[in-house]
Amino acid sequence: MNKEVLILGAGPAGMAAAFELYRAGKSFIVVEKNEAVGGLARTLQYGEFRTDIGPHRFFSQNQYLYDFIEDLLGEHWIKVDRLTRFYINGKFFLYPVELKNALLNVGPYKAFRILFDYLSERVKKIFVKRNPVSFEEQVVSDFGRALAELNMLNYTEKVWGLPCSEISPDWSKQRIKGLSLKEVIKKAVIKSKGGPKTLVDQFYYPDLGTGLIYEKIKERILSELGGVLRLNSYPVKIIHDDTKITEVVVNIEGNNQVIKPKHVISSIPITEFVNLLEPKAPNEVLEAAKNLKFRSHVSLFIT
Repeated sequence: MNKEVLILGAGPAGMAAAFELYRAGKSFIVVEKNEAVGGLARTLQYGEFRTDIGPHRFFSQNQYLYDFIEDLLGEHWIKVDRLTRFYINGKFFLYPVELKNALLNVGPYKAFRILFDYLSERVKKIFVKRNPVSFEEQVVSDFGRALAELNMLNYTEKVWGLPCSEISPDWSKQRIKGLSLKEVIKKAVIKSKGGPKTLVDQFYYPDLGTGLIYEKIKERILSELGGVLRLNSYPVKIIHDDTKITEVVVNIEGNNQVIKPKHVISSIPITEFVNLLEPKAPNEVLEAAKNLKFRSHVSLFIT
């Protein structure tokens, strides 16, 4: 089978690549080992119930992305009120943080500690000019030690399995940009028309689950000649000549087939990809891939 482009994996990255190729009029084949598209963003259905493996809330400054999905989903792209809470020490804390809720939950002593630590960091910044070198230093500098330890540090370590002292401060800039104790107090005193990036009270979401995005892309790319999607299929061997990939052996629904693409787009784990190469990748590459750390995703659905 000859196609211009072979795409490995039909998760968000693979399906987005397929859609762009479809719009450009290119021929391609997408290979996905699962029985459905969407990867970790797909939607499962049990009876009349739908559930997302990992809910992917949409909030982005990228207008192209919004327009793309709105065109794709139409009336299925709806605005939802946000309700996010952290359960800490037997109490629910609203997020984005609301001052009254937070103060009632922590009590007067803890509230004083939070304010004192925050002001101490403000004063320290006046006299000591130092760029944080870790996530821990960044959030302590921005919020004070007491507030950082209340949730931000332990939550981040739980999610990523690394001490916050080993996580880049860039993570703070991406995940909690615009959020600060100063903004929380300001929000409690003044009702602002717009808030910082993280303090979003509404977001867009597909009404039938986030997997609907990738199902709609599937419908589009299969509606015309040129696009091919094979589920329950996976790469067995990636043959190269040290300069480019020449052919890929793919198990398609139980049968091995050889595909000779001009280009390969891989969205499968790099730890899997390098081990499929033939001739084998250099030992240092295999060793580097083996040493990459990642977090497993385990979902438990209770009905």
